[in-house]
Amino acid sequence: METVAAMGILALAAIPLLQVTTDASRNAASLESRLLARTVAENVMSRSMATRQVLDAGLATGQETQLGRTFVWVRTSSEAQRGALQNLRIDVRPAQSEQVLASLVSLKYVPQPLPGSIQVNDQDGAAE
Repeated sequence: METVAAMGILALAAIPLLQVTTDASRNAASLESRLLARTVAENVMSRSMATRQVLDAGLATGQETQLGRTFVWVRTSSEAQRGALQNLRIDVRPAQSEQVLASLVSLKYVPQPLPGSIQVNDQDGAAE
């Protein structure tokens, strides 16, 4: 009889512990997905900032894979001309979901060319 009572008390104590363990595992997986999405967003933002070209205004999309997971990114850019600021926003979501896991916003300055300087086209390396 005492053994049955002890087993009942142990079962009542074990259920909340199992629930806490399950929640911790779920949270860890969610954090990992958000971290990978943030990495994709930072990569896309870095590539966007590194180019000397004015980015086309509007939306640009693409996909990247991080640790075997596919993420879809959307870059929104504002209208800009040489010597002006361009607003950039990067949103990243898993390929199978519509939930945005990471967003980055930044301003890109595109300097005006110096008078008499030769401009190199980033895409084909030809001088302008």
